[in-house]
Amino acid sequence: MSQFAEYHAAGWALCAIERGKKGPEYNGWNTKPLPADALDGIDGAGLLHVLSKTCALDLDNLSAARPWLLERGVDIDALLAADDAVQITSGRPNRAKLLYRMSRPLRTLKPKGSGLELRCATAEGKSVQDVLPPTIHKDTKKPYEWTGGILSDWRKPPTIPTVLLSLWRSLTDEEQEAPKPDRADPVAVDLNKLKRAAFKHDPDAEYDEWLRVGMQLHDATGGAQEGLDIWCEWSRGIKRKPYPGDALLKTHWLSFSSTGGKHVASGAALVSELPADAEDFPIEAEQPDEPIQTTRKAITAKLEERLVFVHSVERYFDTERHKLIGSDNTIEHMFTSWMPHRKGGRISPVRALKDSPTKRFVDALGFHPGEGAIFKDRFGDSLANNYRSQLPEALEPTAGELERITWLFNRIDDVPFRDWLLRFFAHVVQKPGVKIKSAPLIWSDTQGNGKTTLLKMIPTLLCGARYSREVTCALLNSDFNDYLLNAWHINLTEFRAGARGERAAIAQKLRAWITDDEISVHPKGSTAYNMPNHFFTTATSNEDDAASVDNNDRRWAIHEMHAPQFTESEQQWIYSEFLLTPRAAGVLRHYFLHLPLDGFSASAKAPETEARQAMIRSSLSADTELLEIAFEQRSPPLDHAVVIVGDVAEWVRKNSVGKPSADRIGKILAKAPFGGEPKQFRVGEARYRGIIIRDHARWRVATGQQIISNINGEDADLTL
Repeated sequence: MSQFAEYHAAGWALCAIERGKKGPEYNGWNTKPLPADALDGIDGAGLLHVLSKTCALDLDNLSAARPWLLERGVDIDALLAADDAVQITSGRPNRAKLLYRMSRPLRTLKPKGSGLELRCATAEGKSVQDVLPPTIHKDTKKPYEWTGGILSDWRKPPTIPTVLLSLWRSLTDEEQEAPKPDRADPVAVDLNKLKRAAFKHDPDAEYDEWLRVGMQLHDATGGAQEGLDIWCEWSRGIKRKPYPGDALLKTHWLSFSSTGGKHVASGAALVSELPADAEDFPIEAEQPDEPIQTTRKAITAKLEERLVFVHSVERYFDTERHKLIGSDNTIEHMFTSWMPHRKGGRISPVRALKDSPTKRFVDALGFHPGEGAIFKDRFGDSLANNYRSQLPEALEPTAGELERITWLFNRIDDVPFRDWLLRFFAHVVQKPGVKIKSAPLIWSDTQGNGKTTLLKMIPTLLCGARYSREVTCALLNSDFNDYLLNAWHINLTEFRAGARGERAAIAQKLRAWITDDEISVHPKGSTAYNMPNHFFTTATSNEDDAASVDNNDRRWAIHEMHAPQFTESEQQWIYSEFLLTPRAAGVLRHYFLHLPLDGFSASAKAPETEARQAMIRSSLSADTELLEIAFEQRSPPLDHAVVIVGDVAEWVRKNSVGKPSADRIGKILAKAPFGGEPKQFRVGEARYRGIIIRDHARWRVATGQQIISNINGEDADLTL
């Protein structure tokens, strides 16, 4: 479930906000919230306060707002520090936003010189919106985030504090009050609406609140009997003490006066507490019917330029956002405001697309970091590109930043491997999506010496965290691999499976990942299918036999990292002062964009290194594991007390990626857990090289014929 869907499930009403926009720009957004099936297709969303029974205190200038609020009895620092405070932050300094529950909406106010805005409803009673996380901020290009106190939960924002609510109401009254002439006759007023507004209040409230409602009714009706009748009827709901009686209420009523400069409560403020009814909204004047056809044609052409229909999923694809649109409902919310008017409303963008004979189609969805919104694969099929470039602007490195990059890569003491790795990353940046058919693997038994920084953090900064995947051995062993969808970079974290058999199976799976032009994707609950392979792979490990490699394997470029663990000062220098700063991605992009690719071929085999040969030798120890299993299970060829070394070596060569010699097998069987003892014997003219692996004392004295009989499965009489 997306974050926006969670908001909807929590009962909030949302509007859609397009990427790069500060707020919604389609008609009806503040009265018609998005339905659930439209939420997957939006970039951002705003919270509709009136419809969600929420409000916000938006502090645009905290320095100015603090003293302004304090003069009016509101301690903003205490509100911000409250344990249950629910805040939305854009990351900009001197700003804050507090979210509260408020059942009766109040008009949005922005008092002059206050540095703040009290946000809930428009003057007509429509919802004001506030942008919700993780919508991207228009200026910072970063997502809004939730923050707050230790008990903060956006699902349960606190009720607006009484002191803040009282201030808001008093400001509303002040703003709406104006000099009023003497009125002897009742003013025109919607008595039903006035009555509903009064009955929203509790007659058992404090005396001042009870009196205030009477004053507001008096003001709204000009002191007419109809207003007094409403006040009396409402007051009869008092339960905690006897109803004071119509006579006393009339005495109060006659004392209410708006003349002589006496301050009274505003009737308009009472009515404004109600959400606006549909009939209160201004009616948009109908636009002329002509030239609908001409305008419709132009707007439909604009729609077709942005939206294409994808046959494989039977949905429209937004070429600006590089995203599949979840439903026709979403299209209506996003694009109805584009459409021309006609009698009864606007033309439906969905209908316009369906009726158009010139709309565009593509065959399927695809992913390619080096292509535009629509591209063709090597078979000529047209694909809608799920990749959307959000790469930062290339920034020329400062001398200090260049020094840090050089220092980090110089921790690789194998110069040919280092030069190859630098060009590997340069190729990723300069030729995005062009398949590199080899992969770097750095291993070290020293933790925190930079291998993960080089092969996970650097490529993630180069291609963006959105398109970088971290894959563990548990995921590699799974039957499902939908994590490959929309991936540009795959990093195998702490790469090494438990058993040799697992490593051999994983090696076979990774062969396709690294070298094949197509990859099979099997999402959970769906049928497997093939897709073009445009991602590159890196791997880190703490083990010297992480990959099952042999001399015929062209894929892995392997380096053993000998550098020591980072010191605290080095961590500060390389991370806090560079890699974790906002400049890092742009600086690295510039560095690798300007690095020559001389001598690097994306389809060439991995470079030969000493660490690669060492890992190949470690991979050959699969024969040891194979023999250990046979020994523990007493299965052939280790099911007898004495074995012939040559026979065992031949069996291992048939069942292992390694091709060990008989001499190596003899040495393995001489060690634990086998504890073998060499035993050379003859049978006739034939000479044999054997190993006693069980009942050593008994078989040391056995003859060659007795040993052969035992190997052949015959009972051997050792008393002969």
